[in-house]
Amino acid sequence: MTGAAGGPIVGAMQPFAALMAKPGNRAAAANFGWLAVEKAARLLCSVVVGFWVARHLGPADFGRLNYALALVGFGLMFAEGGIDSVARRELVQAPERAGALLAAIWRMRLTAGIVCYGGALAWAAWGVRVPGDGLLLAATGLILFQPALAVADLWLQANLQSRTAVLAQLIALGLGAVGRIALIEWQAPLWAFGAVGALEGALAAGLLTRGARRAGLYVAAGRDTLALIGRLARETWPLLLSGVAVSVYMRIDIVMLRNLVGAGAAGQYAAATRLSEIGYFIPVALSTSLLPALLRSRAAGAADYAESMQRYCDLSAALGYGLAIPLALGAPWLVRLAYGEAFAPAAAVLTVHAWAAVFVFIGVARGQFLVNEGLTRFNLAATVLGALANVALNFLLIPRLGGTGAAIATVASYAATAWLASFAHPGVRAMAWRQTRALLLPFRMGRYLRRS
Repeated sequence: MTGAAGGPIVGAMQPFAALMAKPGNRAAAANFGWLAVEKAARLLCSVVVGFWVARHLGPADFGRLNYALALVGFGLMFAEGGIDSVARRELVQAPERAGALLAAIWRMRLTAGIVCYGGALAWAAWGVRVPGDGLLLAATGLILFQPALAVADLWLQANLQSRTAVLAQLIALGLGAVGRIALIEWQAPLWAFGAVGALEGALAAGLLTRGARRAGLYVAAGRDTLALIGRLARETWPLLLSGVAVSVYMRIDIVMLRNLVGAGAAGQYAAATRLSEIGYFIPVALSTSLLPALLRSRAAGAADYAESMQRYCDLSAALGYGLAIPLALGAPWLVRLAYGEAFAPAAAVLTVHAWAAVFVFIGVARGQFLVNEGLTRFNLAATVLGALANVALNFLLIPRLGGTGAAIATVASYAATAWLASFAHPGVRAMAWRQTRALLLPFRMGRYLRRS
């Protein structure tokens, strides 16, 4: 395709097309397509139901709900164990060990989930100050058991069987949407909106397990399960702590806004970030789908691997810009359309926060590189420093600028963590230059246009 209208689109997709054209990579493209279908359906439910829930609750109660979700989100990273990327790699490289590996992961996640839910109950009993928030946190905290219940999804991802996973997720998603609509019609208490998310996750996990077993998964703990748990723990603890740090600088804004300004400000900020983060599934789905292809490129030689990683970074940046630009330009209209006039102040937050997408997308690409190269400790250091920077900037900017200040802090910390920190490590510096080239993609688009 050529021409002014089609050129930029074709140019942006050139990296993906070139990478997928290699032998054996079509399954990855199909897998990505199924993941995109599931997330598109999730997006539709967010538009039809999620925004309806926000309008029904109003800024203050929506802020309370998202405050509880943010607190639970900190524990959710512990419950997941930071093991997803390593697990997918192990399942791709040693499929005969799948049963023992998943049994070990289930034990790790179940133990972590029990500990984290105990912490949530303790905070619900003694840490909350607003009546009703304790019950809301206890109900929302049931989400902490989902990672243990859904270990079969890791096997489906590694085997590029997203069709099975997507069908399971869509059924749970549809029933969850019906449940939320019923809660609105019944004028249900706030805690019920927290509980429905946990029930949806449990249903999805059950369907994922059933689908994986039908596809051939058999899980049995081996004699070396404890040794395997120890090996996984030694390799993944930096990723776990990195995930916790990421969770802090993705969710601490709402927690700090709630405590420094109030529930209404937290609700306005949550509304804006729901829109700006609406496409954050894309880099994760892309990373999951491209992992086998990237590992084959790595085995083929340094030059082939470097070219594939540059194309991966270019595509990630193109998709990030494709999300950020429309959101930033259309923020006032989008906020009013989605939430109504009561949430109009969220537009200023969205205009700034939308640009975080670019750094999130290239950060996920770098994260896959770090896992492939065994540089997870660097990822830990970068994310911890990013979380600390975000907290410090929030303390400085929130009292002066409210939610807009929190958005500025988020974008700055994401840029520092996902991109600038890459220059600090010799083993990551080549990736830093790939990221820089990807960020300059708008100025390099002519090269892709000439090819199209």
